[in-house]
Amino acid sequence: MAYESKQLISCLTDLGMSDREARVYLALLNKRNASAADLQKLSGVPQSKVYETIDSLVRQGYFSERKVGRKRTFEIIDPKQTLASSFEILQKRLKESYTQKKQLESIFKLSDKQTEPLEYIEILRGNETIHNRYCQLVRHTEGELLGFGRGPYACDTSDKSEEQDDEEGKILERGGHMRWVYEVSMPQDEWVTEIFGTLQGKGAEIRIAKTLPIKMMIFDRQFLLVAEEESSIRSGELTMSIIKQGTIVKAFIALFEHFWSQSTALKKWKKQNNSLVEA
Repeated sequence: MAYESKQLISCLTDLGMSDREARVYLALLNKRNASAADLQKLSGVPQSKVYETIDSLVRQGYFSERKVGRKRTFEIIDPKQTLASSFEILQKRLKESYTQKKQLESIFKLSDKQTEPLEYIEILRGNETIHNRYCQLVRHTEGELLGFGRGPYACDTSDKSEEQDDEEGKILERGGHMRWVYEVSMPQDEWVTEIFGTLQGKGAEIRIAKTLPIKMMIFDRQFLLVAEEESSIRSGELTMSIIKQGTIVKAFIALFEHFWSQSTALKKWKKQNNSLVEA
């Protein structure tokens, strides 16, 4: 079936026709008048259903019927007349939907003013969920991304890793800043070091720490994404939380700055580990 026909069938079903009715209607629209056998061949509607479908379209006023002896033929009635009421009904439904949309927006605004303290925390479970939410947060970051990088990682495939790299690079393209402190244990974390050159080449600052207390990211000094490591170990599923409370975020910024000042610059770390990683 041609793409245009599929679109027209979709339009007719939106106006209230069944799929079979839409197919038979289009078949007669192209022929102007035809027998039931012709309509069955043109529409592809099963023979056992075509008569029932035609009778329904006749009752609804879309077709007119002619009988010459025992032969029955059907003629299309001008769509300008027959579809007008259907469009009026559709327009009424759209108007009602718009009113309901406004009501839903009002409810949302009212509920936003009644935020409870626990609503500052959003729990994320599973690598796919965390990866998608992380990319969304990065996408909306304008000024700064701070991060402690350590396993386990949500980017457990090369596609996810590339998507995260691309989104992070766009922060720098927008004129933002990015600083990462990574906990690296060689040689098992050698794959992580492959992203250092890419990020640094785009303008990110990277330092290395022997150990980090937690896995976290801070976006524009407003949103904190932090790993719940005990929960991850217990369930075997990576779990992270987004925290939007200002005082908590400031405390984690102070934690980041402390470890940043104590960590080793990437260039110096590479020299110290030149037997394990490329300089």
